[in-house]
Amino acid sequence: MKRVVLLAFAQCLAMGALTAPAVVGLSVRVREFVEPDAAAGLLGAIISLGSLAAMIANPLFGWLADHTGRRRGALTLGAVAGLVATVGVAWAPSPVALTAAWITAQAAYNMCFGAINGLISHGLADTDRTRAAGVLSSVSILGTLPGLAVAALLPHDVAVMMLVVPAFAAVAIPILALRLPRSARVDSAAPPHRPLDAVRTVASRAFVVVFTIRFVIAFELAAGLVFALYLFTDRWQVAEADSVRLVSLMTAVGAAGLVGTAAIIAASRLRRASARVLLGSALVGVTIATIARALAPTVLVFLLATLVAGCAIGAGFTASRSIAQAVLPPERSALGLGIFNVANTLAPAVAPAVAGALVVPGLVPWQADGYGAMYLALSVPIAACLALLPLLRERSAVAPSASPHLPQMHR
Repeated sequence: MKRVVLLAFAQCLAMGALTAPAVVGLSVRVREFVEPDAAAGLLGAIISLGSLAAMIANPLFGWLADHTGRRRGALTLGAVAGLVATVGVAWAPSPVALTAAWITAQAAYNMCFGAINGLISHGLADTDRTRAAGVLSSVSILGTLPGLAVAALLPHDVAVMMLVVPAFAAVAIPILALRLPRSARVDSAAPPHRPLDAVRTVASRAFVVVFTIRFVIAFELAAGLVFALYLFTDRWQVAEADSVRLVSLMTAVGAAGLVGTAAIIAASRLRRASARVLLGSALVGVTIATIARALAPTVLVFLLATLVAGCAIGAGFTASRSIAQAVLPPERSALGLGIFNVANTLAPAVAPAVAGALVVPGLVPWQADGYGAMYLALSVPIAACLALLPLLRERSAVAPSASPHLPQMHR
């Protein structure tokens, strides 16, 4: 597990390097170039282009890392390139340069993520797969904390605020890469294979099913946050300032549930449980919590349901990644997990528009706000995913002969 911990730390640094620019830095820089009324549109365009770059870069660089075998080199190069790109974000002279720098930063740090995906799968024992998934699921949230902390401590020096974590990452990640095992299993190119082999791998029934379930869970997570401020003000007539605090509290409660559950699974005997059973339990938990938020009569009940949802989502993220790793051959795991991570990027991109269409006032008789209808509608695809679990019975999406080191799925 030493390798898993080192790679989790590297992923935490890469995520932290992206957080301060994304949360504060870009917003400040955009206002230097356009009037306040036009800032939101430009910021939205830059963030969308960056997300698109991340969606493409993660599997692309993962494939390159798999194909060349230079996964540790990709990890180091991504960290250094990310720092250079962030310097560009901090001092870009125009909106075009700012956009290009942010796209480059997203691509660079997703090079790190792609390399990490490949490095973590090689030589990973069956008994450690769910534990590794739990550690990385925890890091997906914890990784944002360094960037948020720096943003809070240095609000008046935007350039320094954006560069602190990337600079530290550019030094620490190469050191972590050097401490990783140098064995051929970890740092070698994939064996020769036909160009369509990678496509067949991610088009397998098990992979498509677990990708779909991961997308639905991530979609519920994103959609549940979209109208939270309006829900508090409309349903319980909470003042706007108090609603802002409640949204922050709700987000923190859900994140704590997600991180805590993923960490508990990684550290306890639950990591030995069937990943399919964990995923089924998570889907039941998310369904119940989503319905509870739809019908919540008080703020307290809503917050408790959010905690349950966070715990269930943490279990779902852990189990789904464990299953994805099980059905991918290690020599093509960086590409496969890069595609798998697209579910996390795509869900927040489409959730606001879909969630808005689901707000139907009057559907829940004792609620006039319409957000109860949205949550009830969101619970349907989550519950429907339970019907897909039997399709995960197969042991592997790849023939055993294709990879002698392929970990098998729990039955």
